[in-house]
Amino acid sequence: MFDLFPTVLFPFQNSQQSKEKQTHMMPSPPKEQNNPLPQTNAQDTCSKKHTKDDFCAVTISETSPNLMRYIGLENQGATCYLNTVLQILFRTEEFREAVERNVMNKSSSTINNRIAQLFEHLKSGERNTATTEEITAELKINVHKQEDAAKYLQKILNKVTPEISKIFQGRMAQTTICINPAKEHEPLKQVKTFFTLSISLDSEPPVHMQKCFDSYFAPIIMCGEDQEVYCKSCEMMMKTKIISSLQEVPSVLVLHLERFEFDYDTMCYVKNYSSVQIPLQLSVKEEAGVNHTYDLYAIVNHSGSLNGGHYYADIKDENGWYRFDDSVVYRLEMYIPSDEAYLLLYKKCEFISKCLIYV
Repeated sequence: MFDLFPTVLFPFQNSQQSKEKQTHMMPSPPKEQNNPLPQTNAQDTCSKKHTKDDFCAVTISETSPNLMRYIGLENQGATCYLNTVLQILFRTEEFREAVERNVMNKSSSTINNRIAQLFEHLKSGERNTATTEEITAELKINVHKQEDAAKYLQKILNKVTPEISKIFQGRMAQTTICINPAKEHEPLKQVKTFFTLSISLDSEPPVHMQKCFDSYFAPIIMCGEDQEVYCKSCEMMMKTKIISSLQEVPSVLVLHLERFEFDYDTMCYVKNYSSVQIPLQLSVKEEAGVNHTYDLYAIVNHSGSLNGGHYYADIKDENGWYRFDDSVVYRLEMYIPSDEAYLLLYKKCEFISKCLIYV
């Protein structure tokens, strides 16, 4: 058996090892940065030219049937992160339907009711914008302090009832194996649930999301003075192998791109501005060997720096892509994903034959 401490692997690695390959532990809620991200008026601009071969480039016809009228959310000061999270949750049909069902339950939590009320306003289309004041009051949010979108997505999913959040929940297994040729013993296996997976962008350009996702599940060898793990059976620090696998995949897979990372040279957190190639479809393999295909339908973007930035969402429906930027919502004639992609939301294809493979 092993004494495996979550803090042993990161960030207490030496600088060189961290740069070569960042190890990961069991999924956990994204950590709040020491430096808050105050809102600015910075908007993303696309200066470089894109081609038809770009990943996630979708040309949208100028003519289309009548479109559903989407409305924006008022920014109360620095609540762009919350507005973005609520818009992607509203545009996740299974989540929205679960909220509507659950509000009829007398034992439903207050946050469920607050979200249901907001969703009713968003569905009605009676006004150009809706307010999130009741939700910020319920979550005790300081509306003048910028927060992390990944953190608040996790927070909301933890607060709503399990029936509502279950479409985002998966099960992850992490197996730790002691590499001792002189002694054999059973590996240690831990299983935990998760709502998001934090994916490292620590790779040579071009950064490809499918490759980064697959690397998350590659075996990790822990060796050397700063990496070995204490094994109770061997009664000493030992070289070990750690393997992560998906025991149960969620209906909606949320990938958190680790853009805010610790720099061992400067000993502080910095933002990773790497451009990421994002496929329209993601291939996901379960522990049992079953392969699943996921379709991209929403992206949360963060523009700006660690010390000052702005969140907005790009969301796809049957008519194309739309940008949700606080109170402003507009259709994108051609969708090119921002270099500031921070959260990626993929829906699992129920029937592989109905999924169009992106080439």
